[in-house]
Amino acid sequence: MDNDSHVFAELNGYYHLLTGDGEVKATGPRCTVSQFDGLADAIYSSADLSERLPAGITLPQSRFELIRDENMLVLVPRSGIRRRKSVDDAVLLASYQVSRFRLALKDLLIERLYSQTISLGDYVRAWSDYFLFDDCSLWIYNRFTHAFTSAYISFDYPADVVFESEESPLNAVLEADYETERRPPIRHSSDRRADAVVRGVPDVASVNRIKLRLGIDGTIGVLTFFSRYPNYYLLSDKISEVRNAMEAKYLQVRHQAHQQMDQINQQFIETYTAGQLVAFLESIACEVKHRFQVEACAIFLADKEKVHLNLVASCDQKNRGNPVESYTYQVDDDSETIDVYQSGNPRFSYDLTVDDPERTGYQNETEHPPRNWIGVPLKAAGECFGVLRIHNKFSVDVQGTHHLSNFTTGDFINLQALCSNLANLVRIESLFLETSQKLADTNASMTEMNDFNKVFMHEIRTPISKFTMAPEIIKRSLTSPRLDEQSLEKVIRQLDDIQLMGDRLEFITKAFNFDQIVTRRDFQILSVLRDIVYPIINITRPYLRKQYDIDIDLVTTGLSSIRVYGDKTLLNIVFNTLIDNAGKYTVDTHQSIVVEGNSLTIDDEEFFDIIVSNHGLEIHEDEVDSVFEKGVRGTEAKRRGIDGTGIGLHLAQQIMHEGEGDLLLTSNHDPVSFTVRIPRRAPQAHTDHE
Repeated sequence: MDNDSHVFAELNGYYHLLTGDGEVKATGPRCTVSQFDGLADAIYSSADLSERLPAGITLPQSRFELIRDENMLVLVPRSGIRRRKSVDDAVLLASYQVSRFRLALKDLLIERLYSQTISLGDYVRAWSDYFLFDDCSLWIYNRFTHAFTSAYISFDYPADVVFESEESPLNAVLEADYETERRPPIRHSSDRRADAVVRGVPDVASVNRIKLRLGIDGTIGVLTFFSRYPNYYLLSDKISEVRNAMEAKYLQVRHQAHQQMDQINQQFIETYTAGQLVAFLESIACEVKHRFQVEACAIFLADKEKVHLNLVASCDQKNRGNPVESYTYQVDDDSETIDVYQSGNPRFSYDLTVDDPERTGYQNETEHPPRNWIGVPLKAAGECFGVLRIHNKFSVDVQGTHHLSNFTTGDFINLQALCSNLANLVRIESLFLETSQKLADTNASMTEMNDFNKVFMHEIRTPISKFTMAPEIIKRSLTSPRLDEQSLEKVIRQLDDIQLMGDRLEFITKAFNFDQIVTRRDFQILSVLRDIVYPIINITRPYLRKQYDIDIDLVTTGLSSIRVYGDKTLLNIVFNTLIDNAGKYTVDTHQSIVVEGNSLTIDDEEFFDIIVSNHGLEIHEDEVDSVFEKGVRGTEAKRRGIDGTGIGLHLAQQIMHEGEGDLLLTSNHDPVSFTVRIPRRAPQAHTDHE
C-alpha cells in the first residue's frame, strides 16, 4: 500500500490507526469516530485534517481523499496525476489490511481465551488487548473479610487490598444498582488508590468499570479497563460480551479449583486410619501448608470436656507435623483462635502488625514476619471440634522467589470445605473410640462373667457332691438288716449335711446373681457387721466346722458401728472368698480363722480394713507378687492336692479396685493374712458419676 496513505480500522465504535503491514500492534495513535462525524466523504486539505487527527500523524501531501465505511476509514493522497483507479486500488488494499487486522485480533483473542493453561489474570489481559486498552485490573470482593483483593493488575499499584470501610471507587460497585461506569478518571480524591494518577498509568483519560457477579454465590467482581485516550468507552454490546465471558471463566476457574480441592480432600480422607487421628492431622497440616502456599499451618482440637483447645499438629520452619512443644488455650482466653472456636465462624487478618498480635496466642515460626492469617473452625453437625489456622500466604515468581500475597475468597471456601471434612473425621474418630471402649467393656464383662462362672461352679461342687452321695448312704443305712443306733446317727448326720449344704448352696446362688454382678452396681453406705461380716460367718461357720473342723473367731472390737461404702453383693463375694480360702488352706492345725478390723487414713481418704488371718499353708516369698494373678495357685496348695481355680483372689481384687478399695496380702506365713480395704465414703469418681 502507498506509504502516504493512512488506514484506520473501525473497532468497537472507534477508528484505530494501522501501522506497518497491518499486524496486530495497535501501538500508534487512535482516533474516535466522533472526530470524523463532521466530515463527509470528499477531498480535504491537510490543514483541515490535521485538526482532526491525533498528534503524531504527519500529512506531507496537500490534499487527501477521505473514504470510509462501517469497517474502516482511509486517507488517500490526492494529486493531479493520481487517477481514480489508483484511489480505488488503495481503498481495496486498505480493506484487505483492515480485514486481516480484524481477523488477526480476533484469532489472537480466541487463541488466548481457549488456552487450557490460561489464568484468570491472563484472561483479563486478553480482553484488554482485544479492545486495545492500555491497562486493566480485576478485583474480587471477599465476603468473609469485607475487602477487595486484587486478582490481576497490569500496572504498579500501591495496595492489593481495599477494605469496604476505605474511601475507594471500588466500594461504589457494592451498591445494588451499580452495573457499569464509563467516565474520566477521578483525580481529586485524597486516596492515591483511586483510579486516578497511579504509577504505571500516569496519563489515564478514560475508565471503563464493569460490575461482575462471579460464581454461583454471586461474588462481586470489578473489571476495569484504562485508556490514555479521552472518551474511549466500551459499547453496551461489548460490555455484555466481556461480562458474560468473565463470569463464565470465573465459574470455570472455581469449578476446576473445587474439583481439585475435592480430589485433595478425597486423598486426605483416604489416608485416615481409625484410631490414628493425631498422626493423620500431623500429615494434613503439612499438606495444607503445601497446597495453600502458606508458610505455616496449625491445628487445635478441643478436649472431651470442652475446656481446653490443644495444639495437635503444626507445620512451619520448626515443626513438621508433630509439634515440638505443647500449647493449650483455655476456652475463655482472649484470643483470635478462641474467637474462631467460640463463634464457629472464620477469622482473618491481612495485617498482623496492626491487628493486635498479642491476641494471636500460639506463634508459628515463619520465614517472613507474621503478616496475615486465617482461622477456620472444624465444624460439623452444629458442633465445633477445633480450629485450623494458616499463616503468611505467598506466591512464587519466575525466579522462584517467595512474595507474601493475600488470601482470596477461594482460600476461605476451600478451607471451609476441608475443615468440614476434618470435623466429620474427628466425629468418626470419637465414635470409633467410644465404640471400641464399649467393645472392650463388653469383652471385659464377658471375661468377668466367665471368671464368676468358674468360681461359682467351684463353690457349688462340694454341695452338689453331698447331695449326690447322701441319698445312697441314707438308703444303705435304712435298708440294713440291723437298723441300730449307729446307723440312725449316720442317717441324721447325712440329713444335717444336706441341710447345711442346702443353706450354703442357697447363699451361693444369691451371692452369684450374674445379672447384678456383671451389669449393675449398687454402691451404698453399709454396716460392716450387719451387711458384710455376719451374713458370711453365719453361713460358713457351720460349714467350716463340719468340713475342716475349724472355727471363726470374730474380734468385734473396732468393727461395731462402722460404716463403709460399697456394693453389698460384691463385698460378700470378696469376704466369702477369703473365709473359704482360709478354711481350705488351714490344714492339720485346726486353729481358728481370725476376723478383725481397723480404721486408717491414706492421703486424707478414710478407709476400713477387714483382716482375715489363718494358720495354715504358707505363701512362699517368690509367690507373693503373683498371688493375685489370674490362674496362679500356690506351690503348697498344689503339692497338697487342694482343689481350686486360681481365679478367686484375682476376681476379688478386681472387685475391690472397681470400688476404689483394695485387697492386700499383708502376711504370707503364721499367720497368712489378707486385708479387704474399703472406703468409708463415696470416692470422688463415684460422686462425679452420680
